[in-house]
Amino acid sequence: MALGIYIEYTPRDGCRETLLGRLRDEAESCMRDDDGCLRMEVAVPQKAEDHRIFLIELWRDRAALDAHGAKPGHSHAWQEPLVESKRVSVCDVVASPEAP
Repeated sequence: MALGIYIEYTPRDGCRETLLGRLRDEAESCMRDDDGCLRMEVAVPQKAEDHRIFLIELWRDRAALDAHGAKPGHSHAWQEPLVESKRVSVCDVVASPEAP
């Protein structure tokens, strides 16, 4: 069963653009290099005053996600100085239709 990881970041003051750039780089790297990464999206709210950043991940299965986490050097420690708060939800994906 596919897994969805939904992460909501609230960046620290003055760190939004740095965090956004790093998450974009991470997303591109995962899509290119990680077998089983089906989708990796970085999204921001349309309201300018809402500074949150969302990372939406879709993984083929738990084994693919575990392999991603076990990669040498894999760590989220770089996020700590940039992030005020972070909420993570790991979900079983029950439907993921292709966008038109």
